[in-house]
Amino acid sequence: MSVAASIKERWPERSVTVFERSVIPYGASTRNAGFACTGSLSELASDIDLMGHDSVRELVFQRWLGLKITLKRIERTQYDYFNHGGFEIIRSDELEVLNRLQEVNEMVEDFLPEYITVQDDAGEFGISLGDNEKLLHIRSEGQLHPGKLVKSLERYCTELGVSFRVGCKIESISKSDSKYKLMVNDLSRGLITMTCNRPIICTNAYARELYDDINIVPGRGQVLITQPIPDLNFRGNLHIDRGFYYLRNVNQRLLIGGGRNEDFEAEETDIMELNMSIQSSLERILQKSIGLNSPLQIHSRWAGIMAFGESKLPVVRLEPDGLLTAVKLSGMGVALAGFVGEAVADLIENNQL
Repeated sequence: MSVAASIKERWPERSVTVFERSVIPYGASTRNAGFACTGSLSELASDIDLMGHDSVRELVFQRWLGLKITLKRIERTQYDYFNHGGFEIIRSDELEVLNRLQEVNEMVEDFLPEYITVQDDAGEFGISLGDNEKLLHIRSEGQLHPGKLVKSLERYCTELGVSFRVGCKIESISKSDSKYKLMVNDLSRGLITMTCNRPIICTNAYARELYDDINIVPGRGQVLITQPIPDLNFRGNLHIDRGFYYLRNVNQRLLIGGGRNEDFEAEETDIMELNMSIQSSLERILQKSIGLNSPLQIHSRWAGIMAFGESKLPVVRLEPDGLLTAVKLSGMGVALAGFVGEAVADLIENNQL
């Protein structure tokens, strides 16, 4: 929808239609954990080692700019946006990463000044630290309600004149003279053929179902949310272990997700199932990290599908056959979507499509 919004903002006269295979978006759009963030210290330090300084700086900038675009489009109260800030626990065996703090802060200081700081009193924020663990503070972070964000974006796009076709899956795309044929699986009529001038694949982890030449792999994220906790004092986001674990408050509840690093092979899938081993691990980490006087009561559990590759930078490109692809958001779709939409619009404009 961010892609559709960017196109209609720039060319109101163009016809834009969004095809959604489910009645409600089902991949990661409505099933993510609702973090409006740009990266923690241990995550970014690890990314620099893998991708290089310049690529990581560009990635953080894209996340930051993407959030600004989304927040500018839609009133924050429509999707429960709160700027509570974020934290990161640096475990006792990770303390060396603190030597990278100045490096990371200097990397982003022109658009995220004083990005990450050391926080001395964890108890003040309702966070429980183990022996020799340290706490960092990321004041720019926020959180939001993913379902309400999708609803707000749909309303915004509709007001711009975007059309939506839901509950129908595009099975294939093929070039036909100057146009493209879409084979659409309609629940009432079966396969029907539709045409368009320029298809844009924005299906992230499911993109290879429509276009083989994309180097992405799915990654499943496990999530759970608790029942309301009357004595909960924690407010904000909390990251652990290079961003592989992430938790936040949802009013008086706690939500935690992640754990792919415990079983990369099993979680490299687009099958929407729970991994109860990881779910149990999330419970243990949640109980350990937030000081609570009562046992956790779990309200619900779910999974969402993300897309990854060799680099965390998104794929936004014009393919040799004229298709446009905007995929591989590496678990940061909330932050990157606004930027990706503008990047697609730039491709269209620069190539006079």
